[in-house]
Amino acid sequence: MPAVGRESSTVTVDRHADGIATLSFLVPGHRQNVITEQVVRDLAAALDGLDRGPPPRGLVVCSGLAESFFAGADVARLEALPGKPAAEIERLCTAGRELFGRLSAAPWPSVAVIDGVCLGGGLELALACDYRIATTASHTSLGLPEVKLGLLPGWGGTVRLTRLIGPGPAIEFAAGGEPVDGATARRLGLVDACVPADEAHESARRLLEYEIARAGQRGRRRRLAEPVVLDSDERAFLESVTSAVILGRTGGHYPAPATILQTILAGAEVDLAAAGRLESAAFARLAQGDVSRQLVRVFRLGERNRRDPGVGRVDAESDAAPAAAAHIEHPAVVGAGIMGAGIAASHLRHGFGVTLIDVSVEALGRSVAGILDEAAWDRATKRTDTARALALAGRLATATQTTALATADLVIESVLERTDIKRQVLADIERAVGPETVIATNTSTNPIAKLATALTQPGRFCGMHFFNPVRRMTLVEVIRGPATSDATIATVVAHAKRLGKCPVVVRDSPGFLVNRLLMPYLHEAIEMLREGVEPRRIDRVARAFGMPMGPLELYDMIGLDTAFYAGLVLDDAYGDRIEASPVIPALVKSGRLGRKTGAGFYLYDAQAGQQAKPSRPDDGVAALVAAYALPARDTSDRTIADRLLLPVVLEATRVLDEELVRDGRDIDLAVIHALGFPAFRGGVLAWADALGAAEIVRRLEPLADLGVRMHPTPRLLDLARSGGRFTAEVPA
Repeated sequence: MPAVGRESSTVTVDRHADGIATLSFLVPGHRQNVITEQVVRDLAAALDGLDRGPPPRGLVVCSGLAESFFAGADVARLEALPGKPAAEIERLCTAGRELFGRLSAAPWPSVAVIDGVCLGGGLELALACDYRIATTASHTSLGLPEVKLGLLPGWGGTVRLTRLIGPGPAIEFAAGGEPVDGATARRLGLVDACVPADEAHESARRLLEYEIARAGQRGRRRRLAEPVVLDSDERAFLESVTSAVILGRTGGHYPAPATILQTILAGAEVDLAAAGRLESAAFARLAQGDVSRQLVRVFRLGERNRRDPGVGRVDAESDAAPAAAAHIEHPAVVGAGIMGAGIAASHLRHGFGVTLIDVSVEALGRSVAGILDEAAWDRATKRTDTARALALAGRLATATQTTALATADLVIESVLERTDIKRQVLADIERAVGPETVIATNTSTNPIAKLATALTQPGRFCGMHFFNPVRRMTLVEVIRGPATSDATIATVVAHAKRLGKCPVVVRDSPGFLVNRLLMPYLHEAIEMLREGVEPRRIDRVARAFGMPMGPLELYDMIGLDTAFYAGLVLDDAYGDRIEASPVIPALVKSGRLGRKTGAGFYLYDAQAGQQAKPSRPDDGVAALVAAYALPARDTSDRTIADRLLLPVVLEATRVLDEELVRDGRDIDLAVIHALGFPAFRGGVLAWADALGAAEIVRRLEPLADLGVRMHPTPRLLDLARSGGRFTAEVPA
């Protein structure tokens, strides 16, 4: 069909002979379409051109970029918001809402064709159209993830969504922040149809012709402009129940979900203009808050990690070409224990066929069902998709001999954390595989240099430390040994990303990065327990700080036997400030190993396994601890928090001094993804900046008698004197 086009840098408008116009977006320089200032200007100019005429009979809004409608606003624009006055932020929201509103105020109907990612401002743009058609393609997803950045939709999202699907579903959708596929969006009423991608544009044109013939958009616009009337009892019930759910999820640390609830309820009762003003004011309040600032920073850290090849510095310009990453096609896992099974399941879940090796036929038999259940877990239904599990079964091969590794291009060893056993298994793996195969060890404590001596080609060997449970924990420590090549690191980093993980490259060192930072947190909890502080109080203070669980609960989840053996390694390396606690071996000797045995610091239902919740402290623990009692100290809740977390800051400064990571930002990313350090605090270095180095030194002074572990490091003292920032110590 002949068309006349007008092009700008981001928007193309095509007028077709039948009077239908197509407006498509293609934002250069971005992997996904994002809403930049240029997009805003170009969209306004395109709508001006349509208004000047001749007016189209209808408009199709779509993307010119495959698999991307719009991924939302350019985050660089969000980073600039905290420094702006509230009135200016509100004006920006109003301008954006009014720009999108031109679509729903135009004399012609519009339909958005959503094929690919449609998030945040992209969905707000689609909501401003009269109709929406999504595709059934697996890459299509619709969502309002602003809540994950500590914000709410600010360009009409809360206003239009509420009137389209109702206040209750709108609150759940916007406050949850999780995207949905096209079919789910259709069930929610978010889109009008869900069709195969190759039929979407024709379906959009047919829908427009139908609605043009009956002027259907006029009635819909009138309905969607009216307030949503809620019965007072219905409103009170919705508010109270949803508030309780939000508080349970956020612990009161994240203001955005509660603000979304109140904004949607208030905006539902007034006209569109008033609801828009409420939305703008709420957005401005959140945008100026520290929580949003930190969450946007954490998002940027994640974006940076996705660009990081694992070698060199991601932000540095260099004439040298980075090491090429091999594309892994035939991964294998050796060891069918909890971690090996989890690693195998992660591969199946992400489309890989995988070979699992274990010398024990019984171990293989026990693990297969769990691997398939894990790989086929459906996040939406919170259960295993049986049909998918059956389909994946054909992609899982098992064997008891390493000869089955002959065609593998990556082998991940995950056997017992005993150096002698690992060295023997690694040597067996090397004899079985080809000369180009990358070999990795899943270890939390074993030095890579020591394990590498079992290999004749240590350059292709590194650590690949997954965290338990593998499905839920996104961090992978990629540990570079003294002989590890750049190509090996680049290959393993790229492969970890294909598994949906966040890889952080760490230099070989006792405890690597995460356990090194976790060590003082756990150790101090035991010391306070010996001083008579109640276990529930210690854990409660940690959770109030924002940690997902307290240190004693974490000990029980890890397993006290595992913690004991890891502690021996760390004590050997860092015993000057962290002495091995006598309490842990005493608990292990008594048979209290944590959740897996039903008793640790707390009692558990042993039948529930790792999913068990602590019921109450184990009374027998107090008697064991009493044998190693320390003098009691006057301890406030703030002091408990300081004792747990300030030593983590001190250890992070040592990590920076030792250049254990390539970039200090990796520290914040690691503690958030592996330790559950609260994202709203931005990571341990960002939290240290929020306190200030001088304040940290002041808080450490009354704790100095506890020993070296509470003494300021030279880096901390330098920052306190200069007024410098911890996060300024890393490249910007």
